[in-house]
Amino acid sequence: MTYSEWLTNRKLKTRDIDVDKYLYGSKIKEELESNWLKSHIHVTCIVFVKNIKLARSIQDTWGKHCNKIYFFGQVKDSKVPIINFDIKLVSSWQLLCEVFNYIWRSNGVLEWLIFVKDDTLVILENLRYMLGPLNYTQDHYLGHAVILWGQPYNIADAGYVISVGVLRKLIKMFDNSEKCITSGKYWKQEDYYLAKHLASIGIYPSDTRDQYLRGTFHGYPLQSLLWGIVKTGVYWTRALYPIKNECCSFMSVTFNVGESEKMYTLNYLLYHFHVLNRKAIFGSKNAVTSISDKDVWKVALKEEFNITNLNTISSEMYYEIWHSKYSEPGQLISKNYRIND
Repeated sequence: MTYSEWLTNRKLKTRDIDVDKYLYGSKIKEELESNWLKSHIHVTCIVFVKNIKLARSIQDTWGKHCNKIYFFGQVKDSKVPIINFDIKLVSSWQLLCEVFNYIWRSNGVLEWLIFVKDDTLVILENLRYMLGPLNYTQDHYLGHAVILWGQPYNIADAGYVISVGVLRKLIKMFDNSEKCITSGKYWKQEDYYLAKHLASIGIYPSDTRDQYLRGTFHGYPLQSLLWGIVKTGVYWTRALYPIKNECCSFMSVTFNVGESEKMYTLNYLLYHFHVLNRKAIFGSKNAVTSISDKDVWKVALKEEFNITNLNTISSEMYYEIWHSKYSEPGQLISKNYRIND
């Protein structure tokens, strides 16, 4: 089912909005598609933290668009609530496995879960657009899939998504720490182990390319992908679903962002920078004033000197009136300070 068919089945339809009118026009706002999707498609974000600055930047930026967000790691911070397991971890797979159980026992709403490293930017609006037509109670495993040792898996550098239907089956397989420990021994292969265990129960990576066969989950920075400076590697040569033509879908979900400053910059461009591609009307209006500029001096004379007969006052007289009371600029500043204080 396509996204448009999904909306139609819900008796909904979208239409373009005038950004100028939406931002600066009527106070009665239409509901944005992204806000509606957030209230109907619950995404839990799981971030694995190594760099505190990156974790803070996520909390301040795209993390706010998650319905729920968890930070896991072996570091602590006063601003970011990073969850530290009080057990010895023998592999990154064990950490991931323990996270599955922690979230399952949290008793929160669970529909979709996205797992990313702390150097990843996630565009939640595009993810929800992708997830809308899918049933979270069924088995879905999304990301950028490559093949290693004959096993297709979604690579962790690009982030990956599972449905609660998949999580439920994982919990049945690994419901305690002992099972988490014995089911994977290599430290940096948790993404591979996840796919291997899912394959044992018939769950494989889905094709997440768009209709033009462009990728949506990216384990590289956007600028590297656009400028063509990414070195060819297994990410491309062993891709389960090869990318055709352009690298990046206009509805991309993840990108690698290695610096916290870039996280803030991209967040600004995504959510705060607006391009008005036609002549603006509402945003170009002057602020409403109750007094015209040419009458401001009259109000000043009335309030400051109680002068109401203004018809006979020349510009020279106007100057002398002010100068007689405030011979030095500092006097006026001092008076205003005392009034405000």
